Amino acid sequence: MAHGRRDYTWGVLQDSILPGRYSVNWFEAGTADVGTGDFATIIHYLVPSGYRFFLTGVFVTASLPHMNNLLIAKNEITLITKFFNLNYDVNLGSIGSYMFDPGDYLNILVFNNDELDVSFFVQAFGVIELLV
Repeated sequence: MAHGRRDYTWGVLQDSILPGRYSVNWFEAGTADVGTGDFATIIHYLVPSGYRFFLTGVFVTASLPHMNNLLIAKNEITLITKFFNLNYDVNLGSIGSYMFDPGDYLNILVFNNDELDVSFFVQAFGVIELLV
């Protein structure tokens, strides 16, 4: 039998990333063909009123092996920027997720630094929680 706070699961929701009574898993994916020296916003997510969002992971892959760039932003603030070759993944759930309040938005952009057009595929994972 477990011991501890009665609200333990709710107290550590952002760390455990287990959906519960007031939360559900969230997933969004997108693709883009990006020209030489150009960029694209592949995922743009606005957190609806009455909800809180926890970003727990991102996976990105490119069709050509070159040093491309990934940018993950909350509103106008850069959370992560990373150069990657063919693919890159980040598991934020194990280190504590990024929290977004109602009205905040998540942007995931990719930059093509290659001399050829590159196709990108991005997946983002998280938990969205109803504020009660």
